Amino acid sequence: MSDIRQLYSFIALADEMHFGRAAANVHIAQPALSQHIKLLEQRLGLRLFERDRRHVALTPEGRVLLEKARDAIGRYEGLLQAAASLRSGADGAIRLGYVGSAIYDPALMALMRDYRQARPGIELAMEEHDVNRQLTLLQSGDLDAALVRTPVPQLPGLVYRQVVQRALIAVLPKDHALSGGGTLSLRQLAQEPFLIQNDPPGVGLAWSVLAACRRAGFTPHPLKTTRDVAVTIGLVALGMGVALVPETQALARREDISYHPLDDPLAVSTLTLAYRQNTQQAAVKDLARFVLARATG
Repeated sequence: MSDIRQLYSFIALADEMHFGRAAANVHIAQPALSQHIKLLEQRLGLRLFERDRRHVALTPEGRVLLEKARDAIGRYEGLLQAAASLRSGADGAIRLGYVGSAIYDPALMALMRDYRQARPGIELAMEEHDVNRQLTLLQSGDLDAALVRTPVPQLPGLVYRQVVQRALIAVLPKDHALSGGGTLSLRQLAQEPFLIQNDPPGVGLAWSVLAACRRAGFTPHPLKTTRDVAVTIGLVALGMGVALVPETQALARREDISYHPLDDPLAVSTLTLAYRQNTQQAAVKDLARFVLARATG
């Protein structure tokens, strides 16, 4: 830091050509400024100024090095500004995981667009993974934050914040006997083969579906697992079974399936933001504040 102060003093004296005014500009006493110039000249092995009791002037070497000093100070101040932006969360990089079905949620997509516009200095890398994989990557430090569907295991060291909750709706093949009707009771689907995500027991959208069926008094059988919601809907269209999906999936209109509200108000799926409790990344903390300020129930 002493070298930086010496450069500030060098530039101030070159601008003012007067020790008193230069010292005032850098908010130090005149003897301190004189000492800075002396130490800098000793360090460089060159005289920067010709000076006597009446006059101060740059030497030819001083004129050459003045622009270098200005460049060095500019880079140093840029470094300080970049560090301040990183501390505030305005700049940085975030690796954000998400479940594929989240892409169809307009509230979440609007939120992420707003975030990118509000934080242009953040490099946001988004990666699609299932819930379990996201939590594993989050714990290992290979993701900074994750958008998952609850229920999820309450792992130590992770913070969970609700972002948006959506009702589950039934998806039926277009030629199904109940297709074209309105609200359904899940009991009406008790004898149907169900398609659900391949989530571990107690985790994610699959568990929300199973919990809804059990509230209706049955466990789906046969039960077929799929990789993601898009595949599930495709298989429903092929007549392979029925499914429950977040209501926002109905935004992707298809002629070969029908969507139906359910009479169970507890049949919901909740998108949740998860991140490490001890994260030191200001950008992640800022993302969490931003998301939660705009979260919907």
